[in-house]
Amino acid sequence: MGVNLNPLTVNQIPKGTIIYSENEQVTNVCLVVKGRVLIGNSGSKIIVGTGSFIGISDLYTGSTFNTYIAYEDVVLYAFPVSEIEDLEKIYYANKDYRGLAIGALSRYVAEYDRIYQALNKKKESLYNFITDTYARYIELGQQYGVSVLPIDNVDDLAKYESDFNYERNKIDYYQEYIKIPMDILKAFYATNVNVTTYQVEEQAVLISDIVSECVEMSLYIVHLFEILINSTEACLFKGVAKLAIDSSKDKGMNKELISMVDEIKEQIFSTEKLFIEKIYLKLNSYNEFMEEIYINLLSGVNNQEISSKMQMKYSEKDTTLASSEMENSLKQILDYSRIDQEEAEAYTKLINEFKNLRDKYSSEDTARMLRKRIAEKFYNIYERVFIRAYEEKNPIRIIDMFLNYGYMDEELISKEQSIELYFLKENNDEGLCNVYTMKDWLIQIYEKKKEPSKNEFDLDYVENLREIKKSTKLTPEQEKDYLENPRTRVNYEIMNMFRYNNRLVNGQMSIFVPILYEDGMAHDIGNAYLTAKKVNDAVAQLLKIDYSVFHRESLYYDEAKGIKKEYIMEAVYPDMILLPMYGQRSIMWQEITGKKRNTKGRFLLPAFIDGSLEDHLIRLFGQFRWELCRCIQGASWNDIKNKSLTSEYSDYIQFYRKNRDLSEDRKEKIKSQIQKGRHNTREIFVIDYEIWIKNESNGAVRLNKVAREIIANYCPFSLEIRNRIGKQPVFQEAIARFDRNQQKKIKELDLRLRALEKERIPIPDVLIETQKFYRDL
Repeated sequence: MGVNLNPLTVNQIPKGTIIYSENEQVTNVCLVVKGRVLIGNSGSKIIVGTGSFIGISDLYTGSTFNTYIAYEDVVLYAFPVSEIEDLEKIYYANKDYRGLAIGALSRYVAEYDRIYQALNKKKESLYNFITDTYARYIELGQQYGVSVLPIDNVDDLAKYESDFNYERNKIDYYQEYIKIPMDILKAFYATNVNVTTYQVEEQAVLISDIVSECVEMSLYIVHLFEILINSTEACLFKGVAKLAIDSSKDKGMNKELISMVDEIKEQIFSTEKLFIEKIYLKLNSYNEFMEEIYINLLSGVNNQEISSKMQMKYSEKDTTLASSEMENSLKQILDYSRIDQEEAEAYTKLINEFKNLRDKYSSEDTARMLRKRIAEKFYNIYERVFIRAYEEKNPIRIIDMFLNYGYMDEELISKEQSIELYFLKENNDEGLCNVYTMKDWLIQIYEKKKEPSKNEFDLDYVENLREIKKSTKLTPEQEKDYLENPRTRVNYEIMNMFRYNNRLVNGQMSIFVPILYEDGMAHDIGNAYLTAKKVNDAVAQLLKIDYSVFHRESLYYDEAKGIKKEYIMEAVYPDMILLPMYGQRSIMWQEITGKKRNTKGRFLLPAFIDGSLEDHLIRLFGQFRWELCRCIQGASWNDIKNKSLTSEYSDYIQFYRKNRDLSEDRKEKIKSQIQKGRHNTREIFVIDYEIWIKNESNGAVRLNKVAREIIANYCPFSLEIRNRIGKQPVFQEAIARFDRNQQKKIKELDLRLRALEKERIPIPDVLIETQKFYRDL
């Protein structure tokens, strides 16, 4: 928000003050009486001085397309304006203002044209440099037999294209105005206000067009710059430097590669210089890190403990800091937990014995018992560390690594893995689903923002209390403490949901240990690591196929408005909890919270995932579909008299041998599927659901006719997919039942809404959203 200006008077503005912010409504046009003003946006930057008008060109676009800052202490005279016609009041107030306005805008045209020419030249040269250098980089990698880092952004890079109409003649025309003495301009334009108005408008539109094109070119150049150098290893500078380091091991220093690195540096510096001088947009700076890599390259330094890929990603200063902070991690964590010295020494001995195991997967009794004892003591340590970390609010990085990743000892993982782990960032981006690390989830439990999860016997926190009361007499104080004491709640969550599922999510139950170790991680940590953004992006992609998976019907009423009972559809997205471990499985732990059917489910995923996240989520979606239907249907979940996903699918599996719509070959395949699903109807359904999402959504016929019709009715594809595959007879027949039911629901809802309108009852938003849901589905 810009500074408040007093209209029709002089305003003293201190250096650095924002006069107008970008995208503000124009309420004043100012004349610079003294001093200089910086005018900038993401595509340009100019400085104007005494005698310049600011804000006129913005008035023609409806809002400010620049940020205006006092470059030094300035004096401004403010003219109030609300529309273009108000400019004539300024022109009539003092005829000299007409020439001043034309002169100022002519200078703007010239300044912006210079920026346009510089950006246009840079985008062309930088594009050509990147494509040529990348092609040579790939060629040299093949020539030296060295694996090179692919840079996807280069493969997908397109040349800049624009519909901008560059009016060279008009620009040259107004640039000539700069040569005309100001007293002549004032005298000429003082004679006719209409000429002034026409030319000011023409200049304002021209300036707006040039600036808009400069913004587009600038953003394109930023994209090119990030291909040259960025914080990941997937950039041209680090790729070529890595190739130089790797190839020098056997063949010595390569002059061509060194020269390529020098040329990339030159392009980086020239781009930075252009932006510093002409653009009000700061490029990310990697100079210190870049210079360190360059010095290492020239001196032949190559840290053997850390791969060249890791050296490209983190500076020596960063890796040294990380290594020093992680030294004696186990002792730091145990000291932080404040367990007894004797216990700490005993646990240290267990970890040391585990470190010394030649085969950490061994099934021998000694190895099996060692892993079991480590797991038994782990959760008490975890709880103590969490409580202290919560109370102190700002624990050291090692503690967060323990709580979020299951990290305990730097000697259990490689040097490279430990550094990668140290610099991982917990991404808390908002999305459809709330994604929690285990630490964040326990904070929700501690602060009573979430109720503790169900235990392995499907009992929630309150139900478990009832079970305790059956066998143990509790005083009112003990009962109150159980329900309200945050530490008791956290203990319940750790010792039930966390401890039970940690082993399941790991997927290697016979050799499970709840801590990170090198042999237990099959993939690169960075690629396996899940963030909120990764999870929500994957969820969003699957919702483009199974649009309604998280929608459920609920009852709505508002007696104050006269609405007694209406059924609405609402989306209730589950909570995603990342357990601190490397795992092969994900678990749909709860379809709802407590007893209310419109509450969130709980999905458990490993913080480091083995395999495709999409595959994990598809299974979770299928399990959720099934369990939510069971929950809603209650005791009738498998009663075919009450049509539902679970009842129809259970009936299909139970009586498939008698089904005349199935061939003998199909029946044999169903028999194999039942065995694969271990005779668990939910798991058998999930196998079909996976095929439905992965194959049938792309028009590939894999399911039998009966299964397809059931799933098409209860797990419909999005409208776009139905329109695409619905032309195939096999899908047309399956989707027909859903379409009939859908049209019936739309008709019923429309009739209900008309009835409310007749009674002059305002239609609530939830009913409008429900109507939209059925029509869009």
